[in-house]
Amino acid sequence: EGLLSPAALNSLLPNIRTTSCQAPPPLPPPGETPPTPPLPQSQSQSAPPPPPPSESTPPPAAPADSISSAIQSIEESTYTNPGPYEHLTGSVRGLTTLDTHDGARINISKQLSPYMNIVHSFWLGTTMIPEKTKSYSCVAQVADESGRFLYARVDPDRKSVDGRLHSPILGGLAMGKIILSVSEDGQSDQLLGDVDLGGETFTANLKYGSAAGGKMYGINYLQALTPNLSVGG
Repeated sequence: EGLLSPAALNSLLPNIRTTSCQAPPPLPPPGETPPTPPLPQSQSQSAPPPPPPSESTPPPAAPADSISSAIQSIEESTYTNPGPYEHLTGSVRGLTTLDTHDGARINISKQLSPYMNIVHSFWLGTTMIPEKTKSYSCVAQVADESGRFLYARVDPDRKSVDGRLHSPILGGLAMGKIILSVSEDGQSDQLLGDVDLGGETFTANLKYGSAAGGKMYGINYLQALTPNLSVGG
């Protein structure tokens, strides 16, 4: 008594409901943020898009100063120094004047130091020198970084010495030049002094001396009006 028969147990089994338990998802590793579960399809479609990033408005530009703008326009201009007045026809003469000679001409150059150079010139079998068929001259040139330049030429056949000295003066604002030529007969002797003054857009030259027994003096000025036009005299 008190025990259920097998028939009674079978009648009770259909009324018992079974439920299944699912294991929880694994925990994330330490230091990582757990992933956010995805939203349902209806919520993801109804969410509004994120607002665009705000752009900072630059401050208004300051009004340009008339003096500073004028200085800037001058600095940005393409005006250049027109160069010495005596060199204006140099390009034309280089195309129209040919250095012709007969016989054989040989130049031997030797660099003695970073500032000094020696050149030996031989001219053999020529008929362009009166009463001579050969010529020899020695040239020495010295120059440094400051702009100083020394040139000397000795011609034993003509018994002449030619020299030239260039040196900056007035703190580099001008270039002083001395040209000297001495010969045995004295017909080609000369002593000439030049002063070249140059700015950003102009050049000026003063010269005074003697040549072949007469006085020589001159002055010239050259001014750049546009990047492609210069006038002077």
